Amino acid sequence: MNLNNICLELQEINNQFEKQYEIDQIYMLSGPQWIYLIGCGISIFEELFLMILFIFNENMRQSPGDIFFGNLFFELMMSINLFMSALSNDLNGPIQSQSLLCQFTSGLGTFSVIGELFYVISFFHFVKQKVSTSLQASGTRTWKLHIGIILITLVLVILVFTFNLSGKYMDGMCSIQIYNLPDYLIIVGYSTIIVSYIIVGAYSITYILRKIPRNHISKAQKFISFSVLYFVSYLLLTILTQTLSVVAALSCYNLWGLNLEVIYGFNSFFEIVIVISLPIIRLTDPDQKKLFLKSLGLGPKKRLINTESTELELNDISILDNQIRDKVKTEDNLATIIQNNIRQQFMSKMIAGLQIDQYNKHNSVDIEIINHKSDNIFDEKKTYFFIGSTILSTQPKQPSCEFIELLEQNYEMTMINYCPIIFHVLMNREKEKLNVIESLNLEKNIEKIKGASKNDGGKSGQFFFYSSDNKVIIKTISQTELKLLLQLLPKYFEYLLSNPDSLIAKIYGIFTFEQTNERPINIIVMKNIARTTNTYRIYDLKGSSYDREVAKKDTDLQKVVLKDLDFLNFERYLFVNNQDGSYIVKNATKDAIFFRSQGLIDYSMIVFKIINDDEYDYSQGVFQCEDKRYRYHLGIIDYLQEYNVQKKVEKFSKKLIRLNQNLDTSSQDPQKYCSRFSNFIIQIVKND
Repeated sequence: MNLNNICLELQEINNQFEKQYEIDQIYMLSGPQWIYLIGCGISIFEELFLMILFIFNENMRQSPGDIFFGNLFFELMMSINLFMSALSNDLNGPIQSQSLLCQFTSGLGTFSVIGELFYVISFFHFVKQKVSTSLQASGTRTWKLHIGIILITLVLVILVFTFNLSGKYMDGMCSIQIYNLPDYLIIVGYSTIIVSYIIVGAYSITYILRKIPRNHISKAQKFISFSVLYFVSYLLLTILTQTLSVVAALSCYNLWGLNLEVIYGFNSFFEIVIVISLPIIRLTDPDQKKLFLKSLGLGPKKRLINTESTELELNDISILDNQIRDKVKTEDNLATIIQNNIRQQFMSKMIAGLQIDQYNKHNSVDIEIINHKSDNIFDEKKTYFFIGSTILSTQPKQPSCEFIELLEQNYEMTMINYCPIIFHVLMNREKEKLNVIESLNLEKNIEKIKGASKNDGGKSGQFFFYSSDNKVIIKTISQTELKLLLQLLPKYFEYLLSNPDSLIAKIYGIFTFEQTNERPINIIVMKNIARTTNTYRIYDLKGSSYDREVAKKDTDLQKVVLKDLDFLNFERYLFVNNQDGSYIVKNATKDAIFFRSQGLIDYSMIVFKIINDDEYDYSQGVFQCEDKRYRYHLGIIDYLQEYNVQKKVEKFSKKLIRLNQNLDTSSQDPQKYCSRFSNFIIQIVKND
């Protein structure tokens, strides 16, 4: 069978159905057929083996391991498709283009190739995103990525069938019939795919290279070597296979006279190289390699301490144990290490900037500052430009060497302080109990900065930082929340001035931090309602019953934030005296009514049940428990959420999933939310 002769015959046939009939008579070439049968047998075994390891080893699935698992899945689909295609050609003669088997393998082949491409690109994009400055954890969560890849891939497969691009090809395989497309569209399509991959992969690798901490150069070299190998291998193999396919199609259509049997032979060989070599290459990732060897029992053996030749005091053993534990905890992948390092730098600059802003209220500083004055006090803002090392030279106190090392000479930044006069007034109302300069003291917060850099945020994905004295919280907010807060601020300010007993967690400042080539970070500085680490239990109460239970049989209640049903199970009531009970109900109800008037929902009463100290100043929001061993710290938090389309869809979808129109979802319109919240507070306040 000479494929060039068949191509010549096809050119003389004008009827599309007759052309397809001729193609349907083509058997798969024997060379590619044996390559597929043997190669895919090996690759299927390899991929199934690795997938089993991923399934039973949770650590191997931790990002980016979950992306590698996605690659394995699509490579397995690719191998199965090629194996089925090769095997089917000998069962009942040449496979027919319109047969169910041909259409199935066309769809499976398209699905696997597109999915594999997206996952390879996603790996580089994920690593770049993870090491970026953004303090939002949502940037590194990959469940949306997996759903997106599956959905987009399925949509593209559906489009292939919709435009009748699936069927048998000149090499006897069933796939996309690209020869039905114009030449320019084929070339532009493949070129776009290759260029997109090069841009994402190359940019991600160079970005990581710029962000590598000085004390992790050796580990970085291994990861970069792996990344370059993975990037180049997939690029070259993809270019080879796709170029050979395109050249063969164009040669047949334009009668170039190239040896199509040789071209298809090489194409099949490189396709097998892809499905066999890429899983092996990914195991050269330093962290995946370590976990893989450990799964096989081939990891490094633990070194035992010879107690006969070495005498250790009990305190020495304790120190050694802590060092070992610290080392285990810091065995993060390079992306996580770089991310934590960048976060440390950013938080250090952020806190240093906040210090200067507070100091500048009563002292002049040698920094370029632009005061944006306005007739409307709520439109005013102040912009600080930290150029060179001015962020260090203008500190109220000389920073220590340890703090300067955290910055790694990365000093420059712009800080915007919104409505400074407004928040100065709010903060002055509590000036006897709050000293932001002292709370954010650089030296006292160094360990907090190092620890907080590993904070992945709560359910919202927002980042939290707690000052060393536990009086101040720094929390990131989204651009939408920033816009809402600035819009809400006049009413918010008026309400707090008129209601000094409000239980709303006070905001002391709104800031945006900008750095070159990085996304802006918006934060709010807030009052910490807990103000201590001596916490017995924490409850987040919205008044809802749906999905508002956290505690399980083996849950450590002191390490989780419990919810409404947990409170009713473990506490039932807030046991306070009559005066405190009336105070809580009155002010919580007034606060809820204020939020209702602003169209806000999702706020909650945070309840800290604190183990009593010998002495404590029972200030606003702090109430003695009937059981004298405890006290309550209360406040209303998370109030920057409008009842918008997203929340309406959330409420509807949950009711639809549960087939219950009366389901008490957390998301409700402001009127219902306010009523439910207020009634729940009245229900749980138990007084004499």
